[in-house]
Amino acid sequence: MLVQYLINVKPLFVAYSPRPDEVMIVRYVPPLTDEQRALLEKTMKEATACRARSRAHRLLLSAGGTPIQTIAKTSQVHRVTVSAWIKKWEQHGAQSLHDHPRSGRPPNRTPDAQALAKHSSKEDPRSLKQVGER
Repeated sequence: MLVQYLINVKPLFVAYSPRPDEVMIVRYVPPLTDEQRALLEKTMKEATACRARSRAHRLLLSAGGTPIQTIAKTSQVHRVTVSAWIKKWEQHGAQSLHDHPRSGRPPNRTPDAQALAKHSSKEDPRSLKQVGER
C-alpha cells in the first residue's frame, strides 16, 4: 500500500506498505508559526471550554507528526472528526477551536421575570415551585 504524507494537501513524502494496490493519504496540521503554537498551547492550558482544550491538544499532536488514526484512537473519536478539526484549523484558525452558539428553545420567561425568579429563589430556596408560579 502506498502511503502519502501530506501537509496542506502537498505530498511531504511517500511510504510504501505491503499492499501495492492501495494508496492511503495521511493529513497533518501544516507547520505552525510561533504565534499559532503559543495560541494552541495557551488554549490547551487555560481555556474554560473542555472541547476547545481538547481540540488544541489534538492539533498540537498532529503538528508534532502523530497520525490521525492514533489521535482518533486515543481521543475515542472517529478519524473523520480529527480530519475535520484539522481542515477547520487550516480554514479558520483560532476561531475553529471554540464551539459556536447553537439554536435552541427560547426561554419561557422575559429577562425581568428571570431576574425576579432568581431573586425570589435566593430569599426562599426551599419553595422553588412557588417561585416559578409567582
